[in-house]
Amino acid sequence: MSIIASYITREIGKYFAIILLVVMGIYLTVDFIERIDNFIEAGVPLQRAGYYFLSKLPLILIQITPVGVLLAVLITFGLMGKNNELVALRSSGISLVSLVGPIARCGLAGTLLVFLLAEGIAPLTLSNANQIWLQEVKGQKLTKTQQQDIWLKATQAIIHISFYEQDTKTAKGITFSRFDRQFNLEQRIDAQEGIYRDGRWIFHKGIMQQRQSDKDRMDISLFEDREVNLGITPEDLEQVVPQTEEMGFFQLYRYVQKVETEGYDATHYKVDLQAKIAFPMACIIMTLMGAGLAAGGKIGSGMAISIIYGIGIAFLYWIFHSFCMSLGYAGKLPPFIGAWAVNFISLCAAVFLLVNAD
Repeated sequence: MSIIASYITREIGKYFAIILLVVMGIYLTVDFIERIDNFIEAGVPLQRAGYYFLSKLPLILIQITPVGVLLAVLITFGLMGKNNELVALRSSGISLVSLVGPIARCGLAGTLLVFLLAEGIAPLTLSNANQIWLQEVKGQKLTKTQQQDIWLKATQAIIHISFYEQDTKTAKGITFSRFDRQFNLEQRIDAQEGIYRDGRWIFHKGIMQQRQSDKDRMDISLFEDREVNLGITPEDLEQVVPQTEEMGFFQLYRYVQKVETEGYDATHYKVDLQAKIAFPMACIIMTLMGAGLAAGGKIGSGMAISIIYGIGIAFLYWIFHSFCMSLGYAGKLPPFIGAWAVNFISLCAAVFLLVNAD
């Protein structure tokens, strides 16, 4: 690595570390102010609260790394322009386009960092954080088996759901068992699916077993549609369904296969599976875009204009990324297109800037 490349890499790494520390500090401070009252009211020990906030750090790193590397590149070249270092490079016959190599290596390092965090650390720490928040702070008695079946304990009732579709608020393969105070089974309802509509659960195509009050036997009846008071809401279920952030790529891939094998729609999880690879690649694309802006002399001189450009690009990227992901979730776009469309457009923009740079 040449002296100039080493210098640029060091400067980008320095500003990247500063950006991470500042953003993580702001995020944790805001999150602490918003949630500390809940921990105090629930009587959760201070060390558990601290462990909760620390467990969210890997997820924060994953989310801000692409923006961090972009801002680091823009700030580095903005300050080099302000200090006339870019003029010195040009007068020495060195083209800014030739510096794409060290910039791309920084982007590759960011991609590897995001991928390693998302695969090895974030799933474990986020799962622990969610468990602390739901069980110790919120006091919810919600569990999941290793097969991802959902079990919920309500008032004198137990609910089992094979699969829950968040987009349609539909519970597939649902069983509702109600007990008396002596824990004797009073009623059991098995249904093909339960749909939450207008604030109530409607069971579709099922069978109901009802114990006679004066006899030790169960009456059995079939139904097409029946309203059932489960005592839970879709918001409760969304807390216990498998979260893609808590799964690595290969774990999510196996879960998608399991869902499809059982005959359920796995579109939502397929989009998130593609995003597991597409999002880390944004680090390389962002650095190339920053290099294109710097090489074209479009970022001006100084830190302020560089930060404005970086935040603007990151905002546009996130808006279009969320839009395409939503289309993928809704089935309007194939999962691959929904997750990768913004990366492809951004890469084309970065190449255009580099090709047309002075």
